Order: sequence, then C-alpha cells, then structure tokens
Amino acid sequence: MSRKLQTLIKLLIAATFFVPLIVLPSSYIFPFIVPKIVWFRSLALIMLGGYILLLASNWQEYKIRLTPLNIAIGLFFISFGVSTFAGVDWYHSFWDNHERMLGLFTIFHFTAYYYIISSVIKEWRDWRWILRIFLFAGSIVMFIGFWQKYVDPNFLLNQGSDRVSATLGNAIYFSGYGMFLFFIGLLLFLKEEIKGWKIFALVGGILGFLGIFWGGTRGTLLGLAFGLLVLCLSYLITLKEYKKTRKMIGIILAVGVALVLLIVGFRNSAFVQKIPGVSRLVDTDFTIKNSKIPRVMAWGIAYDAFKEKPVFGWGPNNYYFAFNKYYRAEFLESGWGETWFDNAHNIIMNTLAVQGGVGIVIYFGLFGAGFYSLIKAYHKKIIDQHVLAIGLAFLVAHFVHNVTVFEDPTSYLYFFFFLAFVNSQSLNHSIIPSLNKKIVTKEVSVGLMVVVGLVVALFVYSTDINPARANMTVLDSIRNLGTNPELGMEFYKTAVAIPTPHIDDIRNDFSRTASTIISQVMQENKADKDLKLIQDLYDLSATELLKNQILHPLDIRVNVQLAQLYILETQIKKDSSFALKAESELKDALVKSPKRQQLQFTLAPLELQFGKIDEATKLYQDSINNDPLIGEGWWRLAYMYKQIGQIDLAKKTIQEALNRNVVFDSTGQQVEAEVMGATTTAKNLKIK
Repeated sequence: MSRKLQTLIKLLIAATFFVPLIVLPSSYIFPFIVPKIVWFRSLALIMLGGYILLLASNWQEYKIRLTPLNIAIGLFFISFGVSTFAGVDWYHSFWDNHERMLGLFTIFHFTAYYYIISSVIKEWRDWRWILRIFLFAGSIVMFIGFWQKYVDPNFLLNQGSDRVSATLGNAIYFSGYGMFLFFIGLLLFLKEEIKGWKIFALVGGILGFLGIFWGGTRGTLLGLAFGLLVLCLSYLITLKEYKKTRKMIGIILAVGVALVLLIVGFRNSAFVQKIPGVSRLVDTDFTIKNSKIPRVMAWGIAYDAFKEKPVFGWGPNNYYFAFNKYYRAEFLESGWGETWFDNAHNIIMNTLAVQGGVGIVIYFGLFGAGFYSLIKAYHKKIIDQHVLAIGLAFLVAHFVHNVTVFEDPTSYLYFFFFLAFVNSQSLNHSIIPSLNKKIVTKEVSVGLMVVVGLVVALFVYSTDINPARANMTVLDSIRNLGTNPELGMEFYKTAVAIPTPHIDDIRNDFSRTASTIISQVMQENKADKDLKLIQDLYDLSATELLKNQILHPLDIRVNVQLAQLYILETQIKKDSSFALKAESELKDALVKSPKRQQLQFTLAPLELQFGKIDEATKLYQDSINNDPLIGEGWWRLAYMYKQIGQIDLAKKTIQEALNRNVVFDSTGQQVEAEVMGATTTAKNLKIK
C-alpha cells in the first residue's frame, strides 16, 4: 500500500508542474491567477491526504525530520500566521484577493507541498525524473513566450507587448521562471549520462535563459548576473584538482566581467539598446536618496510602515493599507497609474512592512538554511559539486531577483520545490531508516482512507471549487451588465449565493462595473424604464459595498466607490443628502490617506457645492503644498476661483504655477486659456 501511495503522490507532484500552463481567459476574472491557485491547492490537498495515509502506513520512513530547512519553513509559516492575526486586516491576510491569492490559506498549501516533496522523494533517480518533468513543463511555457515574442505578440492576451508573459500574465513572473529553468537545465545537463537527455536538458536550459531576456525584467537580469558569479566562484573553490577546468572558469568569469563593463560603458549604443531587458537595466537610475522613482518611494513607505509596527508588521498582503497612510504626493508625478501600490515591489522591504522584524529574519533564514544545508552536505560528500554550485547560485539569483519584485504563485511553486530538493539531497537517506528501530509497514484501514478522502473532498469543494464557480459566475454578471442589467444582476445574485471566502472581491468587482454603467446611462438620458434599472443597480451596489466596508474598514477603495455611487444618486434623485454621504465617505478616506490627491480633487467640488469655499480652497492648497510640481492642483484651484468670480486670484494662481515651471496637462491648458486669455495661452502652448 505504501508504495502505491508513494507513486500516487509522485504523480500528483509531477502534475503540479503543469499548473503554470493553466490560463482560462474566457472563464475567470484574473484568468492567469485564479485557475492556477485553485488547481494547485486542489492537487496539494489530495497530496496531503495521500501523505497522511503514507504516514499511517510507515511513520518512521516518511515523517518530517528536524533539518535546518524543515525548521526554517515551519517558522516561516508560523510567522506568516502570527502576522496575519496581529495585523490590521486578518481577513485580507488570510485569504488575500483574486489578483494575488497568496494569503495564509494558500501559503499553508505551499508549506504542505514542501514537506511532502522533501519527505517522499529521496533517491536521485526519482529526483532526476521529477526535474525532467518540471523542465519539460516549463519549456512549454518558455516556448509560448517565444511565440509571443517572434510570431504573434497579441497571442494569449499579450496585447502586443515587447515584454512577454506567456501563460503567467506578468513579464516579471515569466523572467523569474525562466531563470529557475535555466539553472535546472544546467544541473540536468551536467548530471545526465545519456546523450539524448543531455540534449533535452540543454534545450530546456537555453529556453529558460532566453526567457529571462524575453520577459525583460531588470531584477531577474541582476539575479542572473549574481547567480553566475556565485556559480563560477563555487566551481573555482570546489574543483581544486582540475586546474585546466578552473583556468577555463576563470577565463569565463573574466570575460563575463569585461562584457558587463562594456555593456555599461556603451549603454547608449544602438546594439546594447536592442538587447531585450539589458537596455532597461543599464538605463535604470539607481540613486535611492531623495529618489522620486515610484518603486523606490514604495520601499520608503515600507520602512515607514515597519517603524510603526516593527515586530509582526501590518499583516501579510496589508501593505496597501500602509501605503495609503504614508502615501507621498510625489507618486502622481509619474502618473495616476503609479498612485496605487499593494506591494512594495521588493520582497525584503515588503516583508519588513507586513511581517515585521520577526518575519524578515525568518525570511532570510530560508536562504541561510538552504546555504547551510548545501555546504554541510557537500563537506559530508552527500552531494557533488554540481548540486552545491548550482544550488547556491540559484538561491542567490532568486534572492536578488526578489529584491525588485515579489513572490507569485509560480515562484512559490518552484522556490518551495527547490528548497524541498535541497533538503532531500542534503540528507543521507541510506542511513535514515535504520535508527536502531525496525521499520514496520502497516496496512491502512479502509475507515481511515474513507475519512481522509471525505475531508479532502470537502476542503477541495468548499475552498477551491466553490470560489472558482463564484468567480466564473460574477464574470458572467459583469459581461452582461452593460447590455442587459437585469440579467447581470441575476448572475450576481447567483454568484454571491455560492459560499466563497472571496465574496469581498466579488462585491468590489461588481460594484465597480455597476458604477460605470450607471454613469453611462445618466449621460445618455435614457428612458424611465432604464432609470428604474439603474436605480436597482445602484441599490444593490451600495448595499454590497457597505458590507465590504464592515469587513475591511481601512480600505479606502470602498470609500471611493461608495462616494462615486452617492454622487450619481444625487443626480438621479436630485437629493443633496446623498452628496452629504459622499462627502462623509471622502473625508473618512482622507483620514486614512491624508495626501492622496484623488480624494482631495473629488472632495473639493463637493465642498464648493455646499458653499464651503474655505474647505475646498484648503483641499486644493494642501495638494499644492504637498507637491507643487503637480499641475492639476494649481489649475483646479484657479478654476474654482474663476467659478466663484475671483478672477484676480485665478490669474494669480495660474501665474504662480507658470513661474514655478509647472507643466499643465491638456485640461489644465484649457483652464489656463479661460483664465489668462487666449493670447497668453497660445504663447505658452507654443513654448511647450
């Protein structure tokens, strides 16, 4: 029985390698994430059920042992859990949202995945087959990236982007995955003994290497450079008896350093600018002090958040709330798209913010335990120099890669898999079973198999199948809202009737779309029947958003959506009481995010509508004081002065902005024309 269970688990492990290939654009909201997560979690739960039965049949052989990596992974999960319930929004930390789905619940599955792999797969002959299958599955992803790059740039929602993402939905994820495949391909190429398999490993490794550049992620390129450096240094140290080989590696290292210097020296040349990814890397401004680069500022906010909650942090996936509180007005200088961050785009700073000092120490411990396990196993002659060198190289490369990005479902998959590989390879399995005890394989009772099977089935259905059904149904709702609001609402009611922990995402997605539909109908002056429909749509949306406000009281996106709905309802019913509700929501949001211009620019016209000129003026002036380079605050203030008949103040405001070399957008230029006169505007536009 134990051998059959072991075989089943190995097949399930192999099946997880194909999860990155799953993408269903026509079926899910966030089709690159949701189906991957629900499939992985389902496979992991079935694996866990099989592993429990395996432990029941042979505890001594398959139990989890106290190794450095096993301890580090356990502490990582415990830290994640403590921060989840010590943070500012435990629900969001536990489940996360549909866009990421990396809450504590999913991390449990990855943790179980790690322990199962490292406990079940032991011999190199098994690992070799497992690595081959992983490389094969990954090569398919890389080939799809090749297709997007050179054949059809619009294939699979790539939208003509020069940076491809294949089935992963993000070029960052694609580059990181390619780097992992490169190192795995290199390991297999060096370890394979049959020519055909060597060629297979070589092709897979090359595809992974090229994938790094096709994705064009700067952090991954840096990670690759540091990984290759560690690889060469490791071989120089371990191959003491092979002088010719060491000499060749030294030459390769020297050539590599010279090549990097040449690329940096000629970074403005046409040749370097055409190399995918490299051009973005060499053009990067690495100045951090007083930087206005959005991601660098996001790191600064993470540090501010850490100082407020230094021990356990704000809670996993709660960086968004800290970002709102410590938001800097300078983000808008890079456009509205850079004013919303739910992640610091730096695993170190993000972990520092959301899991505090305890979390970051434990996160470092994952890599430290990996290093320790590899080096100790090499000195004990359990592993050879190839596993040591490539293992160390990948750990360094992945760490550097994460300094500018964050973990995703695919990276967690291959990272936890790789740590399981390191843990397993670092153990001498030939002596572990004989612990002066006789190993006895027991028969697993039918009753236990039935109970485990039912529990697994219950969890798969309730935590994976149901969320998938709800996600697909709300997508049907959103698709129908524009053409048939009644049908769209019926689909929505069906979706919320399906038990799912992601009910908050469903409410937000529906209400956001509904708000757009209501606004469009209002602009088109539809018939009374249509107005009745949008009134029903409004009532449903507002009710659902209020539920989310109770669940996530710090989420200002709910405040903004409610305010927008109340403003629309004011127009529908000509009732100013709804405008007062909108004012209340926006003021509440400003308490949570005091420097966010979107809130200031939305609230100020409402204050003006209520005759609160001083309040409106202060909101605009605050936005200007927070960052005088943002033109929108200036022209909105000038336009308000013009509305209330204070033309001199309007002109003075515009002139002061021009004196400060503030650049207006097209709307600002129109306001300037109205305030200053057509002649002055024409001159300014010509100069610009």
